[in-house]
Amino acid sequence: MGHLRCFPLSALEVQILLHRVVSFLGLRHLNCCVTMLKLLNTFFLALPLVLGVAHGQSFNAEQAASTLARYRSQLEALEQEVGRYDPQLLEYLERLAELTIELDQFNETDQILDRAIQILRIDEGLFTEAQFPFLILSARNNVRRGNWRDANESLSHLAELYTIVPRQQDSRLINELLQVSNLHLEGVARDVEQMKDPHFRSAEAISNFAVRVSENTWEATDLRLVDLYYRQVIRNYLQFVVLNQGGPASQGLRRFIPGLDMMIRSRLEMEQLYYRLGVEMFRRMRSVYESAEYPDLEALAMVDLYQADWQVLFDNGDPDGGYRNAYDKLLKAGVVETKLQEYFRKPRVIPSRNFYSSIDRAHESALAEASVTLGHEEREDTLYFVEWSPSVPNIHVVINQPALLQQDISTLNTVRLAIELDGVNKVRRWVRGRYISQVSVIDGFEWLGGTGRRQLTEQQLAERLHYVNFRPVLDAGVPQPFEGILEYRYFPPDRE
Repeated sequence: MGHLRCFPLSALEVQILLHRVVSFLGLRHLNCCVTMLKLLNTFFLALPLVLGVAHGQSFNAEQAASTLARYRSQLEALEQEVGRYDPQLLEYLERLAELTIELDQFNETDQILDRAIQILRIDEGLFTEAQFPFLILSARNNVRRGNWRDANESLSHLAELYTIVPRQQDSRLINELLQVSNLHLEGVARDVEQMKDPHFRSAEAISNFAVRVSENTWEATDLRLVDLYYRQVIRNYLQFVVLNQGGPASQGLRRFIPGLDMMIRSRLEMEQLYYRLGVEMFRRMRSVYESAEYPDLEALAMVDLYQADWQVLFDNGDPDGGYRNAYDKLLKAGVVETKLQEYFRKPRVIPSRNFYSSIDRAHESALAEASVTLGHEEREDTLYFVEWSPSVPNIHVVINQPALLQQDISTLNTVRLAIELDGVNKVRRWVRGRYISQVSVIDGFEWLGGTGRRQLTEQQLAERLHYVNFRPVLDAGVPQPFEGILEYRYFPPDRE
């Protein structure tokens, strides 16, 4: 007896098969069947991506082209089943658009999204809730290709629709708002200088609205609130750095009213505002954990640790005491001291990209981020810094998976430095005509070598490093000096 040869079905092939089975059984109108079909659709569409990530797989150009061609043909097969303008195609078009964006097939993505929106308008009308995911994908596609003129038009259209189309306040709306806010933060990093302030203001308004919706929608103990509050912390930090960088964007952030120069707040007033807003977000993060029936003591201690980082960034309060307090609370929460010694034995660039509620998660994530961002595992004796933007060079990558990061990472210059850190002591330096005092920054360095075109001068590098803050080495909670290696990756000066 011959062997039966089995070929794995793709996501769309499984969906087509499911559709035919449902049609054959005559169950298309049963709610339970529809619900099951949607769940299976989502599962099988996500499965190849999940398995790929789990096994560290990555498509080469030939594999990607083959996958895309197969998806196109499968979509055509489904069209023959249901027609070109059947709303059942929308989920498949959305997934195909996401794939083509990741493969940088920008023109095809535009065509797919235009078709999806056309189907929606024929089926539901001009202004409907179902259009939002496709409009967000359109904006994301333009951001990824660097077409900020069209991206800004898409974002403006989205803002208008949010005021026209009635929306239920739920998790779907919150997720959309956060996606749009992140696209505006990408605009801060990638768009032209005069658009930084409008992008900041839009990101602030949208994310504040997302917070209000989430607080009205989710339970007070919902841990998603913690992540949302920490996103607010990060956005305030970005505004703080751009404020101190000077220039048109800094002046825009200081205006009470956009475009009105007669009412401008002082830089110190804005710094204090951003600091207090961050402190308020940490208070809300604590409240989430404290409201639980059994408060997570380690998570509460981690909030204290992150707030000590916040004091370092703003040179405000008592970070020395904050670190000792957080360390003591971690011990009281049951974290063994050997684990704390392992985690705190080397400095960390701050602020952290994400909030981690335990030492284990923080440590594991630090190793994973180094592997993904740098392309190799974190080395024991080396610290890492990767610039977020050529126009804001003193900010470490703080937004998860920036749209252009993976394209840009290969073009970055790299310099290796022998550095010295002196706990949380202050370091003062003249930077662009101003005497700047910073806490827990590099106190001295030696150039060990570098790669890439157009290296920075030692003075330029010193000025950038003066804005890179570190969580210090902690010994029993007490900040310690450190000597080691920093691998600093930055955009070539001709990219600025």
